[in-house]
Amino acid sequence: MKKSFGKIIKIFLGVILIVLVLLFTIPIIFKEQIKTKVVSAINESLNAKVTFSDYKLGFFRNFPNLSFSLENMSVTGVGKFEGDTLASFKSFDLIFNLLSLLSKSGFEVKSIIIDKANVNAIVLKNGSANWEITKPSVSTVPVASLTPAGTPVPVSSSFNTSGSSIKILLRNLEIKNSTVTYSDSSLLMGARIEDLNFRLTGSMTFKETILKMTLSSGETTVIQDGIKYLNKVKIDSKINMRAELDSMKFTMRDNYFSINDLKITLAGVVSKPGKDIKTDLRFGTDNASFKTIMSLIPSVYLSGYDDLKASGEFSLSGSAKGIYSGSDSSFPDINLDFLINNGIISYPVLREKLSNIGVKAHVFIDGKVLDKTTVNLEKFHFELAGSPFDMTFFVKTPMSDPDFIGSMNGKIDLNALTKAVPMKGISLSGIVDIALSIAGKLSVIEKEQYESFSAKGTVGINNMIYSIAGYPRVEIKDAALFFTPAYTRIESSHMLVEGNSDFSITGNLGNYIPYILRNKTLKANLVVHSNMTDVSAIMKGMSVSTTAQVHDTAGLAIIPVPKNIDFDFNALIEKLSYDNIKAEKLKGHIVAKDGILSFRETSMNILGGTVSMNADYNTRDASKPSMKADFDLKNIGVKDAFNTFNTVQKLAPTAKGIDGKVNAKLSYNSILGSDMMPVINSINGAGEIQSDKITLLESKTFDKMKEVLKLGDNYNNTFKDIKISFKIADGRVYVSPFDVKTGNLKMNISGDQGLDQTLNYIVKTEIPRSDLGDSVNSLINNVSSFASSLGIKVKPSDVLKVNVKVTGTFSKPLVTPIF
Repeated sequence: MKKSFGKIIKIFLGVILIVLVLLFTIPIIFKEQIKTKVVSAINESLNAKVTFSDYKLGFFRNFPNLSFSLENMSVTGVGKFEGDTLASFKSFDLIFNLLSLLSKSGFEVKSIIIDKANVNAIVLKNGSANWEITKPSVSTVPVASLTPAGTPVPVSSSFNTSGSSIKILLRNLEIKNSTVTYSDSSLLMGARIEDLNFRLTGSMTFKETILKMTLSSGETTVIQDGIKYLNKVKIDSKINMRAELDSMKFTMRDNYFSINDLKITLAGVVSKPGKDIKTDLRFGTDNASFKTIMSLIPSVYLSGYDDLKASGEFSLSGSAKGIYSGSDSSFPDINLDFLINNGIISYPVLREKLSNIGVKAHVFIDGKVLDKTTVNLEKFHFELAGSPFDMTFFVKTPMSDPDFIGSMNGKIDLNALTKAVPMKGISLSGIVDIALSIAGKLSVIEKEQYESFSAKGTVGINNMIYSIAGYPRVEIKDAALFFTPAYTRIESSHMLVEGNSDFSITGNLGNYIPYILRNKTLKANLVVHSNMTDVSAIMKGMSVSTTAQVHDTAGLAIIPVPKNIDFDFNALIEKLSYDNIKAEKLKGHIVAKDGILSFRETSMNILGGTVSMNADYNTRDASKPSMKADFDLKNIGVKDAFNTFNTVQKLAPTAKGIDGKVNAKLSYNSILGSDMMPVINSINGAGEIQSDKITLLESKTFDKMKEVLKLGDNYNNTFKDIKISFKIADGRVYVSPFDVKTGNLKMNISGDQGLDQTLNYIVKTEIPRSDLGDSVNSLINNVSSFASSLGIKVKPSDVLKVNVKVTGTFSKPLVTPIF
């Protein structure tokens, strides 16, 4: 007996020894082989650069399976995403079926565990996504063909690439402590999920599959068009699903999805009997409070959520029942019910509160015929500072011909609103009084059958102040709007912008209902009057991101003109101030239509004279906005124009040293840069300048020419009867020949100058001998006498003709005589 027991002990110890030997030797034997298989599978599957710092193989963490771990792994894009890291992982673990290592059919992966992943998903403006890196599979083998009948089938489908021979037969997928960042330039959208944890487990047979999924995140943020729709919300989800593979029927049970405090349950069945998908799902909230829904309001509209006191009943329920079919693009019918009763919102530090909040809404979406969709906001009510506000709205046939009825009634005290709800960076005050009702079909409005449509009511605004960081402060002293089916009449409107710019606006806004419902063209016929418009103050009230620093027209940024407006203004501004520009009696006809802002018969008094213009500011192509303009300037001071306008400083730097009044006409067109200044090389135009008299107070070119021609001090720098014609093309100003005279000096000037300050002129001069001084005349007489001694009769002319060439730049001119 003792001998038998001793043999058993020896055998047992021997087996243990063999197992221990295998546990240490198998990883060594298969380590390089598995690495080769994994690298081969990656290369065959991905169009990307994949790197890792190290890899490990072992039994002990997932015994009796074999674990293969890639450490510090990264996936980097190629092509248009060259150098962008799509994902990086602290570790990427593959758990292999040990017996598959000895099989010729290929290695089986049973589990994938990813730790501390950092995923950076990018979508470009053209819709290209950086995660589209998978290569087409060489062959995809269905699960059924890989697994003998009656044996367990792993969670996901398997595939087998011809070179790598790795089959993905998952029973477990885990993502731990990870971060996902999403940036979509095509939708101006971004998202970030931090501390993401996800686990998928399951056990499958051909007849029934049980899947269990859990998901949670520490902070999730979603932003679009600069608005944070979700701001650091917490997400938690649990999903249990029973799948009957023979009938492709999936049953949801004990499922929920929560965002912050809002928890939504989900139950029902999804099946795929053929090509279509049949759904019968129900969802809703479970014991939700009114504060639950408040936690989802974007942070731009609500701050201080932690201090919020909210009470009341809230429920959300709905269903999705029907068939999703790719053949006819139909989808299940959706019913949604939303209810709030006896809601109250208050903050301990604020005096006011929103009370008696009630909302009752029902939405039905017909998945086959969208035109059968209905939206019914049966009730929307709240009370603020003792004043109730109510709104209702119902719409049917939204696709073919929206048929709607709605109303808004109540008085809103904006000052009380800010004392009830904190609004970070926003200052509000004033009273808005609304009494509106509307009913009818959109087609009636489009056909201008206004007698068959009902739209009536008023909106009154008194002492309203609106101030938000990054935008000018607006104070509306009073405004009265009257609504009819055809138009909204602005009976009166008086406002101040940034304190000292006043505006009075009257007129009509037409086609407003099709504009709201169908984004049709909004029409307006308005009269605008201002006693004082301080553009500098308005621009200063705008943030750097909204516009650049104010300084002449370079202070503006490109502002697109909407294509769906047709506005007609008659404007009169008594005084206008913009940096150095001071103007009076600015009046004209302004039209904004089809992406073009047009100025017609617009004029102003400025710099002691007048400026009249017709101009078109065209933003139809937002990437290449353009300006086309005709200017007529009369009695404008040249030096004053230089000191006032950056444009004059760039195009005519010599104006700095010129005193006098000029009349000018200029027609030009150009592309505008991002600073709203003309792109120099794109300017094309022509014009003329006329002046009775100008004086050169400072001119390096004329001083240099007097020095070269040895002109005495008898010549002053005053020129009379000037008339100059010019053209602008290819970045240069081409000046046609013109005559000018100062004293006895006659000049004919022609040539061109660059908008880069370069000069290229020919000046033909006629100078009386008597004005050349004794030394020059003595030289001429000596030359004449010497010629006579040689028998050559030379009679010096009383007028000496000398041509000079002017080159160089305005700051360093070169004057050279031409003989």
